[in-house]
Amino acid sequence: MNGTITPVVFLDIGHTLGIPKISPPPSRLEGLDIYPYIPNVLQQLKDNGLKMGIISNTGHETEDDMKRVLEEAGIYSFFKPDLLIYSSVVGVSKPSPEIFRLAAERAGYANAPENCLFVGEDSKERKAANDVGWQVVPHPCLVGDVLNGSRLRYIRVTVPAEQSEQAWRSVIRSLSVVPLYVTGEKGNQVYAIATTSSIPTLIDLGFQVDLLGREGDPLTTEVYLLRDDRQTRTGFLNSQGQSSSFFVGDEESKWVLASSPEGLYVALPGDRSVEEYHFEDASHGHNFKLLPDLSLLEPFGEGNNARAASFLQAPTVEETLSDLELEKLKTITPDSIRRYLERYTGVKPLDESTEIKIKSRHIHSPDISLVTEALAKDLEKIGDGHFRIRMDRFVHEGRELDNVEAELRGSESEEIVLVTAHLDSTAASSDHPYNPEQDPAPGADDDASGVAAVLAIANVIQQLAAIKPPKRTIRFVLFNAEEHGLAGSKAYARTQAALAAPIIGVYQMDMIGYNVAPPRSFEVHVGYIPSANVQSRSLVLAERMKRLRTTVSSNLEIPQIYIQPDPAAGRSDHASFHERGYAACVTSEDFFIGPEPGSPEAEANPNYHKDKDTFVDFDYAADIARVIAATTWVTANA
Repeated sequence: MNGTITPVVFLDIGHTLGIPKISPPPSRLEGLDIYPYIPNVLQQLKDNGLKMGIISNTGHETEDDMKRVLEEAGIYSFFKPDLLIYSSVVGVSKPSPEIFRLAAERAGYANAPENCLFVGEDSKERKAANDVGWQVVPHPCLVGDVLNGSRLRYIRVTVPAEQSEQAWRSVIRSLSVVPLYVTGEKGNQVYAIATTSSIPTLIDLGFQVDLLGREGDPLTTEVYLLRDDRQTRTGFLNSQGQSSSFFVGDEESKWVLASSPEGLYVALPGDRSVEEYHFEDASHGHNFKLLPDLSLLEPFGEGNNARAASFLQAPTVEETLSDLELEKLKTITPDSIRRYLERYTGVKPLDESTEIKIKSRHIHSPDISLVTEALAKDLEKIGDGHFRIRMDRFVHEGRELDNVEAELRGSESEEIVLVTAHLDSTAASSDHPYNPEQDPAPGADDDASGVAAVLAIANVIQQLAAIKPPKRTIRFVLFNAEEHGLAGSKAYARTQAALAAPIIGVYQMDMIGYNVAPPRSFEVHVGYIPSANVQSRSLVLAERMKRLRTTVSSNLEIPQIYIQPDPAAGRSDHASFHERGYAACVTSEDFFIGPEPGSPEAEANPNYHKDKDTFVDFDYAADIARVIAATTWVTANA
């Protein structure tokens, strides 16, 4: 390392070193799954003579609890015991600057905080450390180069079209480059964080490299793709776009990294929220958070994605359901959807013992923790001892948020089928100024309809499993912060890719409750431009739904399956799995035009993202939920 003073490196735990395994409320840390590359990174830093510590928010865990978890993960010995700064022990949490001042004092650098370096994913926490004089880095794999004097930039790397089939991904992986997003035809364009020392190497190798923003931006910002759907609809040379209304000042204009047909890439500082950038007339997935993830450059079908690509061919024999299975599936009724939905939209108490009614499921609302706790309890009750419940915790904009997961283990295979929806809501498009911390956001259709469906499906599958356990594992997952750039599903999918989870299919539901005028049409979206392989495997899921609809929900029209062009590509939680090579689809009401010229006319919910989103056609939602339940059950047993 440069200089005679040896810096001290402090690392966060969750989603920096690995994935915390957290029990349902009252939440406790049960273990830690370390990212595969972390032991080598820590060993290299230790070999270079660096002292290492931890700064982490640790809930109610004791020092002994944390020692046990880190020892079981095999990394405790890398850290100096006096440099382990746990919020539960010191009484102060990130992103408070006080925890960083305390850590600097423990390291002996109270008067020279620039000799301390914090490694953590959340930009709000990095900014807090940077504001008190620390060095900061967003990813462990970049620490060594930064301490040796290299600086960080956002870049866009484009592979020449004629070279897109070559093994270029492994070349980028060998450099100090951390991918954020892979896009373009055949996935030939990569947005990434890179050290300044790696950029000339990429250029010398023949990659087209665009430097985005300013040197040092990755230290205290996070990148979002913001989609201005009004500009897209009005077209070229029509000035209906809204970027100039958000990025007018000298400082704000510097946040804009690049524009593309997908939207505007913006580096938001740690003290700003993407909540402030809700373009008018926004459609599904109007913003998209870019997370650092080394697995994004794993070739599909290799490495951590090998098991994900080795399954699920189109069946040669039509799936059938027994009479008993069909009878159980009929228990998904309009009333079963209504009972769950009314609790999660504030119509009825969330918890009858307290009579508390929620106003909102927005991540800035104080109700959000009540919602995740209630969902965990509901799934535990439904599972009746057969579901393993876990909270999948991640940090977003300085907030600790939870996805909620319930797992029913398969009897014969490690492969996994996911049934999912997003649990959060927003009313940012309401007809009045919206305060997400205080104002109602019932989100009945978006996406309490999907949440209610997941719970109803979990109930019927538990009944089916009591008769005949599924061959494959089934997970019911409710994602947080979908309205903030798919943040929860991205964190979850990144975890699964890092663990090489053999997920064979993801059935996401996002808005399945709005139907007023005939016909009873609905949509399934599988489109994914960067990989024809991922798209074709996702199409298998949709085609299976199409076949089973006739058997379990004949009142519905044949699903409208979108491949390419797909207006929902990248716009719901299924996209987080597409990025990592998993087959996935999203089912919704008839929201978009198409896909064929003769398709029924779209019937988009006029109260999308408004406080008036209170209507759901329970018969319609139950019909769709029944199709998903049947398809999940068949997929788990095929």
